[in-house]
Amino acid sequence: QPPRGPCGARAPARWGAAAAVRGQGQEELKVPIGARRARLDDLGQQGSGFDERSTATHRELEALRIRAGLTALVGTGVTVTLDDARLAADAPRRSIELAIIHSQDLTDVINAGWRLGAEAISINGERITGTSACVGAVIQLNGTLLSPPFVVTMLGPADALYAGLTEPRTLTDLKRRQSAFGLGWRVDRAAAVTVPAYAGPVSIRYAVVR
Repeated sequence: QPPRGPCGARAPARWGAAAAVRGQGQEELKVPIGARRARLDDLGQQGSGFDERSTATHRELEALRIRAGLTALVGTGVTVTLDDARLAADAPRRSIELAIIHSQDLTDVINAGWRLGAEAISINGERITGTSACVGAVIQLNGTLLSPPFVVTMLGPADALYAGLTEPRTLTDLKRRQSAFGLGWRVDRAAAVTVPAYAGPVSIRYAVVR
């Protein structure tokens, strides 16, 4: 993980307000989307037992839904908690910038999790999918406004994930800033974690398997 370059502190209040309005709209959209997906699931279950072919097709669709992040998963894993440090208001600007969690920090943690064998990941209840983007000075994921502390839930081999994430040579910039500024960083094993299904709209219409 390269050292964090110069970057702005958490965005001005007006940006946060605009992001909050957009986030509220995203939350409202999730209700009808969830209801329609539940209805489709029911129809799929009803049709899966017609014959051997329909049963096989249903199993294939379920596997694809899991890969796409459209199914909630439960299993062993770890949680990674990241939080802004608490510095004095008159601290140097550069110190304040380095003492808060940025979207790139979350991206680095997510990528480390995938490399270490995570099967599914969420942040503050938002599922990571192939189209997710964690962006902005006001951190948004899947269009939903996130605020610290950020809890990254990783489902997968708990021991391997824990060992890899706590390895001193992994995520070195985050760990250096924890030592220097008190940045919140904690990894915990969990016998059972729940990674929720992606609840937002799916905008992809065409895809090619490579």
